[in-house]
Amino acid sequence: MRGPYSEYAAPPVYIYQEPRRPGVRFSSTEIRQLAIAILALSGAFTVLFVRYDFGYLSDPIILAFLFGVSLLSVGTGVGLHEIMHKVVAQRYGLWAEFRYDLRGLALAFVFAFVGFIFGAPGATWISGRVTQEQNGRISAAGPLTNILLGAGFFVGWIALPAGGAVSGLLSFALSEVAIVNVVLGGFNLVPILPLDGAKVWAWNKGAWIALVAIVVVLLIFIFAPGTIPL
Repeated sequence: MRGPYSEYAAPPVYIYQEPRRPGVRFSSTEIRQLAIAILALSGAFTVLFVRYDFGYLSDPIILAFLFGVSLLSVGTGVGLHEIMHKVVAQRYGLWAEFRYDLRGLALAFVFAFVGFIFGAPGATWISGRVTQEQNGRISAAGPLTNILLGAGFFVGWIALPAGGAVSGLLSFALSEVAIVNVVLGGFNLVPILPLDGAKVWAWNKGAWIALVAIVVVLLIFIFAPGTIPL
């Protein structure tokens, strides 16, 4: 007999997977937890900005701008990363939903006050019969999304015309979003469980090497002398 339905827990695993259905399906629990994780981590990034210049506290407009930059960085770097894991998993007929980690989010604030960001906002949980290849592709989808977003924001950043207050603000925003995405993509490719890199490496070492090589090239361009405006 099948037990009661729960939005929080994964459904039982059956011999035959559910048929693939078009579109991406979210539960209300997942949407709420993903939103909380993104907002909380954006707050931690804002704390990090303030940590390096307490003068920001006296200007609500600057604080709002910094939170907006943080929200865009986290929304793309973490939010879209996790959603793409889900999209690929659901295409294989698997159950996949994001669940936050409250302790990891709290740690992000602690480290932000110290002077850097480190925390585990949560992860996309998957249930079903999955092959090593499917698991590798699902895992690669997140870092690949970060790489593509990071490259896109980097191009937009360097294409901005120099000079002017508006251009300066846009340059700061685009550079932060590009850096967050590329660094997160690279970190997640470290081949140690439970990071994505370990599952990509187990599936296809050539794909792992290619993704890491792109991250290294992007980091070289981003952090080349004179690239980041001081």
